Amino acid sequence: MYSDVHGKLPKGCEICLRGGKLVLFITGLCEGKCYYCPLSIDKKGKDVIYADEVLVKNELEIILEAKAINAEGTGITGGDPLLKLNRTLKYIKLLKDYFGKNHHIHLYTNGIYASKDVLIELKNKGLDEIRFHTFKIIKGIENALSIGISTGVEIPAIPNSENEIKNLILNLEKLKIDFLNINQLEFTPTNALQLKERGFEYEKSMRESEELALRIIEWAKNQGIELNIHYCSTIKKDRYQFKMRMLRRRENIIKAYEEKAEDGLIGKFMIKCNNSYELRRKLLKELNISPIMIGISNDGKYLEVPRKYLKKILEKIPKCEVIYVKELPTAYREKITSEIITL
Repeated sequence: MYSDVHGKLPKGCEICLRGGKLVLFITGLCEGKCYYCPLSIDKKGKDVIYADEVLVKNELEIILEAKAINAEGTGITGGDPLLKLNRTLKYIKLLKDYFGKNHHIHLYTNGIYASKDVLIELKNKGLDEIRFHTFKIIKGIENALSIGISTGVEIPAIPNSENEIKNLILNLEKLKIDFLNINQLEFTPTNALQLKERGFEYEKSMRESEELALRIIEWAKNQGIELNIHYCSTIKKDRYQFKMRMLRRRENIIKAYEEKAEDGLIGKFMIKCNNSYELRRKLLKELNISPIMIGISNDGKYLEVPRKYLKKILEKIPKCEVIYVKELPTAYREKITSEIITL
């Protein structure tokens, strides 16, 4: 069975796999024009800022989201963050000043604007690690290595690119770069047409992408290559890493009347009612329970109550519709399931 790691993981990846990295999307602007770019339609080509799922309007929102997940570090991404250099520098300083020098920050770039002066500025503000999205040896990589910052390359495993990736590895080995990350090819609504025009099919190409990445890692081991190589699958990135981040976030945002559901979700009982605020005051008084044990939905149409008080509450307000809701513990609390409960 093939391994998905040769050598050691980059520190940024170690933290990411624990769910401990804030994803700070600096801008959707980019001059790379990669046909396989997986960015969503609300980000691609748009100058927007996101901290995880939060559309950022001020610096406080970045800090609050980082605190919500107990962030050990931040991954700065885009687009190309170097197109908005002053913004990138400002946020690196913000995070380092608030969370301390041990808050690990890595950054993704295509390297077009990775001059030595720019990289020195980034390092001086506290950037710990840089990752270049490129299949070529570019000057930006050499610049980063020359100033002593942890430097890696990150590429997708595109089927039929085996020789190209092997040649890249041999050249990166000569440069003594710190690591290479190979990602599974992603199909998204924004890149699907471009991929299909090049003959790629979703299931077949996803499988071939993974097989290629694992085969290359095995080849590198057999060749005695010392370069650290890591394969990151879409499952590892989108499910495992996301789930770990949701588990961390849930610990900080779950309310007293909510409960931990499977897969990192939050569960709660919701009772449809009229005059929710008045009814809440009445129930708190009659049942003699803490105010934190009954909430009201954002639209004001539901009481949100804990499992242990559900029957007592329904005795006071019979014949009400009860639903059990499961939500993602994100800032926007996306609803995953909703089920009518019959008692």
